Amino acid sequence: MDNNFEPKTVGERIKYLREKKGESQEKLGEAIGLSQNSISKIEKGETQLTLENQCSIAEHFNVSHDYICTGKDNDSILALLEKYIFLKYIHYSSGNENIDYPVLSIDKVYFDYLVRTAKAKSDRYMPEDVRELWIEREIKNFYDSNKENTFSESETVVPLPQQLIYPDEQKDDWKQSDLLREINKQLLDSSAKDTDKGE
Repeated sequence: MDNNFEPKTVGERIKYLREKKGESQEKLGEAIGLSQNSISKIEKGETQLTLENQCSIAEHFNVSHDYICTGKDNDSILALLEKYIFLKYIHYSSGNENIDYPVLSIDKVYFDYLVRTAKAKSDRYMPEDVRELWIEREIKNFYDSNKENTFSESETVVPLPQQLIYPDEQKDDWKQSDLLREINKQLLDSSAKDTDKGE
């Protein structure tokens, strides 16, 4: 292997890292949960690299995500996540209840990508080849959208314990319902304020 070779594409960089480590495509595939054929297509640039696989490959070779994508080694998984996701806490109090609940603002392009690929993966009746084409299309759309993405739009998500949304039918759940309504109200108020600032 030529140590002076500078890979110019994502696929070339993955192939370079694999050969540098002395791994076959099959061995790399086994390590990250992909077939040898999938690794071959990624290295040849015949298929787009998903964010999930990007994370697995970066971790496997102990390199940054930025190196995989651009060849520059100045990024990390935390920087990648911070690019797309922002977390804050909103305080809620009612009577003796005081709760600080997390609110996630997720870049809309990334959020749409997650939703659509999750739908593709969860459809049990979809033929596997159709599922792969659908996911490939969403990956391409994500990368294409990112070229022009200014991260000006986001979706707001509130992570909640499952029992809060699906309460035990044997218990009095009025407080849970009130909390959900209050969270929704505060989110709507916050969204309205952000809209007013933008005008």
